[in-house]
Amino acid sequence: MASVMDKIKAKTAELKTQQNETKTELESTYISHVDYEEFGIIENDIKAKLINCEKKAVHHANQMSKSIMELSKVFCEAQKLLSNHAGGTFKKWFEELGFKKDFVYMCLKRNDLFLEVADDRVFQIPERAIKTISKIKDKINLEEVKEIIYSEKPVERAKEKEIRLSGCPTTEIEEIEIVENGIDKIKEIEKKIAEHYRAIKDLEYELSILKNKK
Repeated sequence: MASVMDKIKAKTAELKTQQNETKTELESTYISHVDYEEFGIIENDIKAKLINCEKKAVHHANQMSKSIMELSKVFCEAQKLLSNHAGGTFKKWFEELGFKKDFVYMCLKRNDLFLEVADDRVFQIPERAIKTISKIKDKINLEEVKEIIYSEKPVERAKEKEIRLSGCPTTEIEEIEIVENGIDKIKEIEKKIAEHYRAIKDLEYELSILKNKK
């Protein structure tokens, strides 16, 4: 029978292995998702540090998504086990563990949707998209649900389908499109500003060279 010290050593070794795996994952080849030149960032040292921050943010977001997926399964199982016990036993159970009602029921909605579409992306899209999908999924087919989930803008896509199902005037849908176009315009302006900023930096550099030659 293993002694207490043996168990501690085994646990320490396990934690070290997990840390090494995390470090290896973070240090693996990473392709940036951001065009930093659009932000006017041309300094290589700052860009490198930001890419490192970006890499860590994506890693931890993925870890968070995995945790939510596992929690969703746990809450679903516990809810089934406590379904025959009256008096809000399930709510009392998760509150005893320190979880909030809104968070738990959002996890359950994600799990229900995951069982239908069988795709981990369900645990990555915003809560607003999940709420809208939950309201309309009985009125649309599975392919339409997947279309929302796989969309680059699931919140807007889900809202658009909800508006069409409600029979409201298309002006509301047009408002969504206007907002999206507005975002594109902002990006276009920011890109132009970045280009002008780079031109100014080049001129300043050229000017400094000329001054040093005097």
